[in-house]
Amino acid sequence: MSGSERFHTILRELGEMHDKKQQDYGTDSDPFANVRGSLDWGIQPWIGGLLRATDKMHRLQKFARVGKLANEAVEDSFRDLAVYAIISLILYEETRWELITIAKEKTTDE
Repeated sequence: MSGSERFHTILRELGEMHDKKQQDYGTDSDPFANVRGSLDWGIQPWIGGLLRATDKMHRLQKFARVGKLANEAVEDSFRDLAVYAIISLILYEETRWELITIAKEKTTDE
């Protein structure tokens, strides 16, 4: 399998994994409800996603130093990191569009 083909296979696998996990973490109306929960602490959801990604990065850094992990396979940490990055991107885009919409509404109100 070529590198690019494997890349797209992994993307499909990540989508399937996200869909399964969101049943436990999200809601029917919001697959990112758990990440949006960072708002309860005054943290923008896209930043909350980055914080979760940072946890995965720390696990990978430990693996790079020590060569093993106690609980979760290193591949799972890579996958979780990728998914959190995508979720953070989506939440950032939503925030950005909300700010653009608010700015447009202000200029039309004036």
